[in-house]
Amino acid sequence: MIFSKKQYVLYIVSLFSLILISYFFIDKTIAKYFLSHVPVYEGVGDFISIFGESHWYIVTALIGFIVFKYFKKNELFSQRFLFLLYANIFSGLISLVLKFLFGRIRPWGMRNGGDEYGFLLFQNFDMGFVEKMKYHAITLSDAPTTYTSFPSGHTTTIFTAFAYLSILFPKYLYLWLSLAVILASSRLLANDHFLSDIFAGIMIGTISTMFIYSKMKEKIEKVY
Repeated sequence: MIFSKKQYVLYIVSLFSLILISYFFIDKTIAKYFLSHVPVYEGVGDFISIFGESHWYIVTALIGFIVFKYFKKNELFSQRFLFLLYANIFSGLISLVLKFLFGRIRPWGMRNGGDEYGFLLFQNFDMGFVEKMKYHAITLSDAPTTYTSFPSGHTTTIFTAFAYLSILFPKYLYLWLSLAVILASSRLLANDHFLSDIFAGIMIGTISTMFIYSKMKEKIEKVY
């Protein structure tokens, strides 16, 4: 999971390209399929999605940090749990800010033959700037859950955990990746996200974790 600057750029460009391709050519098709098979997939997707909720990881990190900082007295382990905490908070905040900035409607907008699709940020250019921003804010405040599809917060959390585990336990990289893909895919089954939302969550989760790692590398790798 340690890349050169060129590899980071290639990684970001690749995921950004996947986001664009998915948005323009794939998202609607996948969303319509799962919307038309709600009884088959949605319950399964909702259940699996539980494991992508950030509070599980934040609480685990807090408990681990407290235990190893003040009771077990293991500085290495306490720093590793702190790394998990910081990575989740940092990636989560970025995801939250982008959700409200872009204001993307969830797949729900296409239920019952609806055609609502896209980002509030890139709509209503016939309005003046102030009027557009006011409309954006009012729409989000009236339906904050409906217009916060991009990026996927669950996927951000899942791939934050994936990057974290891959850094500390690289031997099991393919296991972590398999679990992460399964958990992230549940957001499609649950009709809560588009594929491009998933790609965006992957990028934010992994890059954010690598950034935190670069700041804490010595503390979480040092043997005391």
